[in-house]
Amino acid sequence: MSAVAIAERVVKEILAESYDFIVVNFANADMVGHTGNMDATIKAIEVLDQLLGQIADAVLAKEDMLLITSDHGNAEIVINHQTGEIDKEHNLSPVPFIAIANKLRGKTAGLSDTVGADLSLRKPDGVLADVAPTILKILELPIPPEMTGNHLL
Repeated sequence: MSAVAIAERVVKEILAESYDFIVVNFANADMVGHTGNMDATIKAIEVLDQLLGQIADAVLAKEDMLLITSDHGNAEIVINHQTGEIDKEHNLSPVPFIAIANKLRGKTAGLSDTVGADLSLRKPDGVLADVAPTILKILELPIPPEMTGNHLL
């Protein structure tokens, strides 16, 4: 897969300040998750973790913001726990919405039920329709009334 080349290009463009907004789709975890091969799925996620780290470093160096999310789960459940069979389908697992920026360090997004500022312990409450309004809010652009989602930050 071309994840390494994509990440290299994204880092280059971030550092060059070529664009105001960049969208990247790393399909590796999803594609490998569909194989049902746990070892390959773990490897794909490890590679993506490293590449996202490189992108995050570039974003932080430029005082920008990185948002990481997904529209569905897949790679985290490769084996059906009830049947023991390989599970190659998308699932309804909550997906992360991670915002990385220097200006967000130590912030809890105003959430009072976080424990020690650890947002991973918070019950999921966003939906896919919230992603676009969040991006528009960050970019200081108007949120059209047709959008039913709320901004997450």
